[in-house]
Amino acid sequence: MHWLIAVALLVQAAQAAASDDVRDWLQQMSQAAQGLNYRGTFVYLHNGQLEAMRVIHGVVDGAEQERLVALTGEAREVIRDQERVTCILPKSKAVMVDRSIPRKPFPAALPRDLADLDDNYEFLAMGEDRVSGLPSRIVVIKPRDHYRYGYRLWLERDSSLLLRSDLVDADGTPIEQMMFTELQVLDELDTAELKPMLTGEDYTWFGHQEKTPVKTAPAGPAGWQVGWLPGGFMLTHHNRHAMPSDAAEVEHMVYSDGLATVSIYIEPANPDKAGLAGSSRMGAVNALGVRLGDHQITVVGEVPRSTVEQIGKSVQRRP
Repeated sequence: MHWLIAVALLVQAAQAAASDDVRDWLQQMSQAAQGLNYRGTFVYLHNGQLEAMRVIHGVVDGAEQERLVALTGEAREVIRDQERVTCILPKSKAVMVDRSIPRKPFPAALPRDLADLDDNYEFLAMGEDRVSGLPSRIVVIKPRDHYRYGYRLWLERDSSLLLRSDLVDADGTPIEQMMFTELQVLDELDTAELKPMLTGEDYTWFGHQEKTPVKTAPAGPAGWQVGWLPGGFMLTHHNRHAMPSDAAEVEHMVYSDGLATVSIYIEPANPDKAGLAGSSRMGAVNALGVRLGDHQITVVGEVPRSTVEQIGKSVQRRP
């Protein structure tokens, strides 16, 4: 009987060591994604559509800069730096500017201490593979409940850059997939590669301008409360701002568990504008719109539909 206990302890120790290795690899992945110069081409499958993108990423004077060029579909370029994201759309002669970072196939910035995710996710090493001709380690991030999605990740063995990612549901079925078909890690990058080919001259500009300040709200949503959140989700962002097409202010709250993110928008109901009613889905993103008195509540998140619905139905005015 003692030898069975000894074997069980050895297995637990081996699993703990493997989990520590996976955390180290993921931290290296996060550092590589932000700190290396690289260029490459990747394909992205989401919402039943396959897109191909060219990415050029560099670090200029210690700050990240990135340029994305669409290789399929409508021509467009996305330029990202530390302060804003600029999307140039030549077909519609429009330039969209936003302060928020666009959603990526996997978060580049992970929590500093991945042990904070242990209550809600399990980290597993699943052997090695090759992606785009490069050797890679396979990492699985498995949720401990059905309120969030899981990940399968392929990290390049030397640089730890993310070569492929699968966002998976509770059954392990991919919902969205990203994979590099070609990747080069560079010692130096010509900053000219980070400049858009499309100038945006004579285009109409939309979105946040320097003259449009964002009102920073208090640490919590005044007048409103969220009655239910999955374990580990915390308020990470809260502000009030006016939408470009409406003078009314929208209260915006973002909750995250370190990987998954859910946004809640609360705005006065507009009788001339029909808000989202009920549930909708686009790829991995689920949304719910509900009317509560004279306000419209919209919940959007890269989480399962049931999670969005439970969160949305729990939002209420503070007593």
